[in-house]
Amino acid sequence: MGENSFFQQGYSPPTAFYFQVKFPDFPEMDSSFQEVSGLKVTVKVTEKKEGGDNSYMHYIPSPPQYSDLVLKRCLVQNSSLDDWCRDALEYFKFKPLDLQVILLGADGTPLASWSVYRAIPLSWELSALSSTKNELALETLTLKYKHFKKDS
Repeated sequence: MGENSFFQQGYSPPTAFYFQVKFPDFPEMDSSFQEVSGLKVTVKVTEKKEGGDNSYMHYIPSPPQYSDLVLKRCLVQNSSLDDWCRDALEYFKFKPLDLQVILLGADGTPLASWSVYRAIPLSWELSALSSTKNELALETLTLKYKHFKKDS
């Protein structure tokens, strides 16, 4: 068996619930998210038929397209990240930021990480408030970014 096999002695696959988001210029509390989604890249292709020979098709790739990054967390007061979003969404002052999403192992060591470049806020949303439920108030931040790359 190869050294990357699931059947190795002591190997356990990584879980998706132990992760960290890092905004380099913000305090650690601003990086406490309970859900991250949207690390996705897609390349679309244009189909072109072979001239004179219809039994072949050529595929011409387009530049990659990146999904929006969606971050969810409990509502935080006096947040630098909140100020950054408000500057963009209320005052139209955009300051692109880089961030990192890190998947952690059971012992807290990084297993994989992705650097996200030149992110800007697209939307901010507060979860529904209900007097009949005992739930945390969640904020959802949606970011558009230039690209991402896997670090490790």
